[in-house]
Amino acid sequence: MSIQHPQRPRWEIDHTLDGLIGRDVRVAAKAVAPPSRNGDTARLFMPVGKLFLPDNSLPGSLPVFFEGRLVRFGRKIGVVVVHLDAPALSDASNEGTASFRGKLAVILHGPAVVELAFPFRVERLPADPDNYWRDLRAPRAQFEFPFASGQSRKAETVPDDAGSLATLFA
Repeated sequence: MSIQHPQRPRWEIDHTLDGLIGRDVRVAAKAVAPPSRNGDTARLFMPVGKLFLPDNSLPGSLPVFFEGRLVRFGRKIGVVVVHLDAPALSDASNEGTASFRGKLAVILHGPAVVELAFPFRVERLPADPDNYWRDLRAPRAQFEFPFASGQSRKAETVPDDAGSLATLFA
């Protein structure tokens, strides 16, 4: 006779993260811990506002994002932890304080173990270095449209003054 354990309900974040395992992602961080070499799960997390950045400054109240390849994740009630490896585009990507979609933010690279900030924000990083920089300026700016003239024009989606998204062609 076997005892069946009740299954935990799956949240939307579970489905999102399941689909992104092995991909480069950007996550909004609440706290961070260094990755463990021996797989030890007992970690002491440090609030991201107390991290020292590469230029020896502190993020303070700025939002902090971590970029890296999603290795695995875990969830307890109200807490999601992701394990990130180094991102594939680490040479062509930004690290430190940057303008992120019109506001200052801190962007750091894995490897790291990150506790996600609520509301949970996880997004896939563009694979192309040019699209990476456009994605920092505007969400979903990863599209290029070729036109009949033979020249490729680039389109970007940017928020306008009313808060809705507008598409601009360069």
